[in-house]
Amino acid sequence: MLGLIRAYLKAGVVKDGKVERRYKGVPQGSPLSPLLANIYLDKLDKELEKRELSFCRYADDITLYVSSERSAQRVLKSLTLWIEKHLSLTVNQNKSGTGRPWDSQFLGFRITETYEIATSPKSIDRYKAKVRELWDARQSLTSNELVEQWRQYVVGWWNYFKLTTDRQHLLKWEGWTRRHMRKCFWLRWHNKKGRLKALRRLGATPRQQETANSTRGAWRIAKSPALHRALSNATLRQYGLCVPSELSTA
Repeated sequence: MLGLIRAYLKAGVVKDGKVERRYKGVPQGSPLSPLLANIYLDKLDKELEKRELSFCRYADDITLYVSSERSAQRVLKSLTLWIEKHLSLTVNQNKSGTGRPWDSQFLGFRITETYEIATSPKSIDRYKAKVRELWDARQSLTSNELVEQWRQYVVGWWNYFKLTTDRQHLLKWEGWTRRHMRKCFWLRWHNKKGRLKALRRLGATPRQQETANSTRGAWRIAKSPALHRALSNATLRQYGLCVPSELSTA
């Protein structure tokens, strides 16, 4: 096992088509990183338990909870010295600090002022960026491939963030997510003829079918009654296009 770990650590990394040798550290994102961290930092866990501190750690990310800012400053200073002395590690001062739980994040989550678990703002920003990417109409994918691509992402995303107990901020972005879906399909219907055919097939009224003649932008059209009728929430669900809150009851 030690030989395997050593070989893993010494293995080169391919960058720009060339193999680069490494002389310290573990490759970013390597599954070996959390394994070694959990082994090596077990002593730190024991020390925190000995001090009767409330903490949560995953690999080399750790957060501790104390009753005051003064206590936090004292604990940060003493633990930094302990880690450097007993583990021979250097604490990254740029990523370390003190503050209220709701002003920081840990592994994509944050604790709210009412002591609930919520998704962090940065995680929401990454979710929004992924929605824009996955519902970009310029992708050379079939409709079925678009659906499957979205399903894989949103199911994985929800399996991670379903621990949240404060979900109101998630609901805020679900209508926005569906609007991106409608915009994508509108653009993929290409022209007046294709859009009219699609609206008829999806049950739009004759008046709503007139939207096929519109010269308004796709983002505005995605909010129109015609698109909401043709690609209603129920219709999107029927084709497997769920949003996180709908997976919570699946």
